[in-house]
Amino acid sequence: MSSKKRRKQLSKAVYEKLKRTAYEYVVVQGMSQKETAALLDITEATLSKWAKEENWKDQRKDRQQCISTDADNLKKLLRVMSQQRLELEEQILDAQKIGDTKEEVRLRKEARALSDEMAKQNKTLLSLDKTNYTLGVFIDVMDEIFNSLRVYDEDLWEKTVHFQSTLIRKKTIEIG
Repeated sequence: MSSKKRRKQLSKAVYEKLKRTAYEYVVVQGMSQKETAALLDITEATLSKWAKEENWKDQRKDRQQCISTDADNLKKLLRVMSQQRLELEEQILDAQKIGDTKEEVRLRKEARALSDEMAKQNKTLLSLDKTNYTLGVFIDVMDEIFNSLRVYDEDLWEKTVHFQSTLIRKKTIEIG
């Protein structure tokens, strides 16, 4: 193989690695395209082209709407609501101290409504924390992934056989 051809293959490999890294930052980690372009020392136009060609926007949106992200978002929301609830309690105490019963009643109503909303969000969070798939679905998905890996790179697939069986056993115990 000529050195020119080798350089071309190397530069293509570097290009693809850079593109995968940009994908990881933008889609998986949620960084902005501007931040990613600066971090990787590439133009925003190049990164924007990659994102448009491969529909990174929708992929990022899909990742952000997964169950684990929903659970994290609900936990953040509950923390904010909890802080608001504590602030309302302080305001209720202040209203009691100055004898403003009308304000106290209004604040208690607001606190009760917030508590009800927190209970609903907590119930939703608990339902998200439960396993939302069966062992059969898990095995089907893993079979599809590892069969695709086998077609793509059989040597790599062979290196993962022990991992596959260990993972299936672990999920069998978890899901039952």
